[in-house]
Amino acid sequence: MAESTTENIFRDFYGASTFVEKHDIPSEFGFLTKKDGGTDAGYPDFFKDMGDWLIVVEAKSGTPGLKTRHAAAEAEVQSYMSNNAVPDSDIIGIAVSGQTRGSLKVTYYFRKGGTGEVEVMDGLSALMPLDSLAKHYQTVAHGDPLSDAELRRFLVQLNERFHKDSRVRDTERSLFFSALMIALDDDQFRAVYKAQAKPADEDKTIEARFLNEQIIAAVKRQLSKKVNSESKRIDWEDRFAFVKTVDIPLKEYKEIISDIDERVHQPSKQATKRDVLGRAYKIFLSRAGKMDNKNIILTPDHIIRLMVDLAELGRDDVVLDTCMGSGGFLMEAMEQLVASAHGDEARISRIHEHQLIGFEVDPVLFALACSNMFLHGDGRSNLLYRDSLVTRSRTFTVTEGDSKLRDYVKGCRPNKSVLNPPYELDNPINFTMSAIEYLEEAGRLVIIMPNNVLAKHESAAKAILERAWLDFVIDMPGQLFFEQGRVVKTSIYGFTKSSLGHRQDALVTFVNMEDDGHQVRVGQGRRDTGRWRTIEQNVLRVIRNSVEEQEMQSWRSPIFDAEGRFDPRGIRRNPWPQPATHDLDSAVTDWQEARTQRDEASARMMEILSAAGIEGFNA
Repeated sequence: MAESTTENIFRDFYGASTFVEKHDIPSEFGFLTKKDGGTDAGYPDFFKDMGDWLIVVEAKSGTPGLKTRHAAAEAEVQSYMSNNAVPDSDIIGIAVSGQTRGSLKVTYYFRKGGTGEVEVMDGLSALMPLDSLAKHYQTVAHGDPLSDAELRRFLVQLNERFHKDSRVRDTERSLFFSALMIALDDDQFRAVYKAQAKPADEDKTIEARFLNEQIIAAVKRQLSKKVNSESKRIDWEDRFAFVKTVDIPLKEYKEIISDIDERVHQPSKQATKRDVLGRAYKIFLSRAGKMDNKNIILTPDHIIRLMVDLAELGRDDVVLDTCMGSGGFLMEAMEQLVASAHGDEARISRIHEHQLIGFEVDPVLFALACSNMFLHGDGRSNLLYRDSLVTRSRTFTVTEGDSKLRDYVKGCRPNKSVLNPPYELDNPINFTMSAIEYLEEAGRLVIIMPNNVLAKHESAAKAILERAWLDFVIDMPGQLFFEQGRVVKTSIYGFTKSSLGHRQDALVTFVNMEDDGHQVRVGQGRRDTGRWRTIEQNVLRVIRNSVEEQEMQSWRSPIFDAEGRFDPRGIRRNPWPQPATHDLDSAVTDWQEARTQRDEASARMMEILSAAGIEGFNA
């Protein structure tokens, strides 16, 4: 009976008729089971022929016992993958066990046809819709159609083509790229762009004038469809008006668009979701030496996923990002929520229309966020081009002028908030307070910010802790934002809004994740050395289970001592020996920190000289 419970969970997830069940699996596939040292005809619990590849599933109850635990499901599904009459077929194997959706264990395996080797598909630990599984199959069988390395190489090359003869200004390249991506999603544009001709008066005008006009028209058609009434007005035609001045020879222009379509646009439809436009933004500006805006720090992709996972989204959750940048957190949240809808179009529509709320004040980033959300399935209904702060000056006071916005957002009932606020001045603490103000009771805030914020603003921190529980603090690598030329020591904080506030004797889980499995590689930025998936899973485990563990550098501590003194870094500090750091990483971090200190000192010196009426110095 226990095993049938697991099977029913699987059926409920995919639908009763999606998979062929054990007794109806055609014998032509020749699955064999090992018994008493030999092999007999046998059948996995579920089977599906996907055309070019197959899926086999073995379910166990997950209760104690050699034949019922999860390891038994793993062993049997691998056996079916290896012993069958279709040795040249690619096979995905799924081992599943557990008695409830919440306790379900899932392991995925892949066998490449003709090899006989079965390998674990890392990073997958839950049931997923078939379309998502198909994308993972394409990646493991044929390579990621849009891998990080391939995307970076292409964008760097594309940047050089944009830069040639000053065709596109460096500050406009990311928006120009997004315009081309959006236009390629427009059927009308796709039908005509290759046939665009030169103007009759080409000697007096831009050769690609007509093509530029078609691009702007396509963007306007696509992005003007949804406008939030609480947002400041944004004129998309005006926002992308610079495209009119792009002067690329028409033949090469069409080749560039075709290359983007083939190398990025089409593969992005098959790849697992990623912030393509955010990546382009960082590459284009960093190559131009323009990544000096201290208000803009875009979160690395692997940290985006970790933070959204830490928020523990439920299918009806409403997710808020009050400083969304290019939309990375909301895209990850949208993907997870859509996956939980299991193809229910009405529910997916509700997710897009009502369960994602984002703010951004930077016009370029807002345009990129809208473009990103459009390209990844939409979800722009509640993206607002305006300031999100409703609590200011490190207090929870909401002015009459801000109360309308506060009430509008609270009316959307956000219960999860994930954000990376601007780091200068008092922004981190103010964004923390505003997010908590917006959230529903028991809502969770996951925020990455400088690790000294709560100590620096102790009175504001205590005000926060009167309204929220601090659940965890995860210290980040010092070189996390290396690719943006920034050095800042940050931590991820997890808060749960509670009218009872944070109990002074409550234990907070601290994790030292200064080693995230990434290393700086010359000319490539920070790259995963192959350890991130394991680190990510272990971090989630110790946070969810409140575990103290030397291997993960996790420990538990109150943040108030017996006399009520407050230390947001924990009364009890890290009890474990500190891991060794990589020499290159340490050198890079030290260099970045020294450069930052130099720049800050120079800026301060110039302020003092200017205040004294002394001008003409160049720091």
